[in-house]
Amino acid sequence: MEKLYLFVLGRDPELSIIEIESFLQSKNINYEILDTNKNIAAIKLSQFETSFVDYLGGTIKVGEVISNTNKLDEIEENLELSELYKGTKNKINYYISGFSTDLTSFVEDFLKDYFKKIKLKALYRKETTPSSIIKKEILKEGLDLIIYKNFIARTIAVSNLIELKQRDIQRPSVDYMKSISLRLAKILINLSKIKENETLLDPFCGSGSILQEAMLNNINVIGIDKDKESIKQSSDNLEWLKENYPIKANYRLFNLDSRKMSSVVSKVDAVVTEPYLGPYIRKLPNIEEAKSLIFDLTNLYSSIIKQSSEILGKGKRLIIIIPRLKTVEGKTLYIDIRSLVEQNKFYLVYEPVIYAYSKSKIIREICVLEKH
Repeated sequence: MEKLYLFVLGRDPELSIIEIESFLQSKNINYEILDTNKNIAAIKLSQFETSFVDYLGGTIKVGEVISNTNKLDEIEENLELSELYKGTKNKINYYISGFSTDLTSFVEDFLKDYFKKIKLKALYRKETTPSSIIKKEILKEGLDLIIYKNFIARTIAVSNLIELKQRDIQRPSVDYMKSISLRLAKILINLSKIKENETLLDPFCGSGSILQEAMLNNINVIGIDKDKESIKQSSDNLEWLKENYPIKANYRLFNLDSRKMSSVVSKVDAVVTEPYLGPYIRKLPNIEEAKSLIFDLTNLYSSIIKQSSEILGKGKRLIIIIPRLKTVEGKTLYIDIRSLVEQNKFYLVYEPVIYAYSKSKIIREICVLEKH
């Protein structure tokens, strides 16, 4: 039976939505995206498990819709028929998050009467975070509602950012200058549509963030890096992971120039990577400096995409981050990714998605490529 859910999106909504799509496709779950904005995606699903939110890097929380009408009498009836509070305490906190809606005040008034009727002391908080929901066990002993337009949903799953942060800081070896966030690693893995027990390759593995998050999803991994210290960091982190988590997946690491990866790897199910983006930039380059850097990076990326094409089968994906460079003259230079894609039997599944902070000197573009 299909049900309707509200997904509260992270700071990169376009990226969050295509991650959700790719994840659901990998699970063979039928879905229909009914509505979206910068905060919310309303999605009809044939299947949903609360554990899904643990896999998604770009989703903050998910609510199951209990009302979808703008008629106040029908809203009241839907809320009364819903078992809003399922806990055992007689004193709780509850939260309401409203997006693009004028129903918030009506729901606030309804809940005041509702809690009074069932003789429950309930403290209303207008703002909340995923961490506070988890710490206060709101999903068990409280209530969190999401309102978007006419949709009213009860939150049933929350991203555990506390556990994610602990995993980040507790792993034994990481160089944050060469490492992506665990949240982004999750997103990139999901974009690849890789399944459990398959094999993922990161040819610029660094300290192993992508490899780590993939192994937690029971995905076998291969890491390549030409920097010997990075390979040691990956090894330390993945061994720590296997000691502290119930990991079934395996890993292999190679200290090798990634442009030779097909010499040690013959076949994988996905390639997911953030390659070398160029040297650290303290100040914006001029156009000539940027052109020279883009030329060098184009040669590198051309080789990586060609090598990936050799080890990926039809329908398999390469998820790759490419740089755009801002110049002191106010121009932006970029790698011609479309030309490289066409030359190597790939196609762009989506338009490249910008991933950058406003003050970033290098703009990342996340590209989802699929093999013809």
